[in-house]
Amino acid sequence: MININKLKNTDNLCVFIRHGEKDINNYCLTDKGKRDIIEFGNLLCMLNKKITVYSSPEIRCVETAAIINNIVNEDNEICVSNILGKPGIQVKDEIEYTKLIDAMRCRDIFKAWKKGMHDEAMNSPETIKIRIKEFFEKTSIKNGITIYISQSGTVACTGYSLGLIDYKANDDEWVDFLDGYVFKLP
Repeated sequence: MININKLKNTDNLCVFIRHGEKDINNYCLTDKGKRDIIEFGNLLCMLNKKITVYSSPEIRCVETAAIINNIVNEDNEICVSNILGKPGIQVKDEIEYTKLIDAMRCRDIFKAWKKGMHDEAMNSPETIKIRIKEFFEKTSIKNGITIYISQSGTVACTGYSLGLIDYKANDDEWVDFLDGYVFKLP
């Protein structure tokens, strides 16, 4: 889970996280995942900051966003964006990317992408860096926190492209549920 202490005394923050724990068989959130999301939402609420929530259109991401949003906001709706998934900011060619996903695990695609492979299917780190910064500048709230919820591959690719985090492709160092990074806007 992202470290809430990093968010206490700062504004203009973008918090990019993976959705809550999902069931491997049907990709819906598990009961544990829902409890963890509620705990995270309650910690966010204690920060007493204005918070806006964005989500990938993936069901598990929307579910995560809705739980958090219901805790931290009374009136605001969640915002859904394809930049965060389906296909995601890292995808250049959705057809080619789908072929990769059908053949490989997301973390293995990420590992190969960092070595310069899959350029027919995926955007370069430089392109992702430019586009994600533009997205953050356009969508983030000033004097508050904007939460972006996505899947592991998008979290890993954007965090790497921004030079903030380099996830490994093994099980112990891959993007955990509700994990991600914090990006401070000027």
